[in-house]
Amino acid sequence: MGNHFSLKSLSFYGGAISFVVILFSVVTAYGEANLKAAQKIDGRYQIPAQTLPGCLKSEQLILLVQQSGVYLTGSLLAADAADTLGRRAAERPAMTGTWDDKRLTLQGAATYLPQCQGEVKIQGTIVQQTLKGTLSLSAAPGDSPFTATQEATQPKQSQGH
Repeated sequence: MGNHFSLKSLSFYGGAISFVVILFSVVTAYGEANLKAAQKIDGRYQIPAQTLPGCLKSEQLILLVQQSGVYLTGSLLAADAADTLGRRAAERPAMTGTWDDKRLTLQGAATYLPQCQGEVKIQGTIVQQTLKGTLSLSAAPGDSPFTATQEATQPKQSQGH
């Protein structure tokens, strides 16, 4: 038993443990100082109808955005159909994109807008709860600027069993 607790063994294990503790402290300090999570932007954004292109001119739209870090999925819905199609659109989003340093990009099919065919592309920046950007449809020429506001999130009600 005495051979296991020699000064040489104790100093080796003490040095190894100290090294691991110091290394962990350095990595933790670096992570806290330099690694930041992406800003949370998921939610529902109301896009007013006044400046929208082509088949969207007369409709107020809802942009549903779901976020996983810097990766986004979303769907563009007519505001009057958002309640009925919202759950399906959340489960099967029609657009994909990224969130990079306050810049949002979403692109995909206009699946939940039956009056519009083709691809939709949304680019913009989000400051606080306002999305300012452009919307383009493959069926309509040019980009249309818009400003959308994020709807306040409603707390989910717990369901009793």
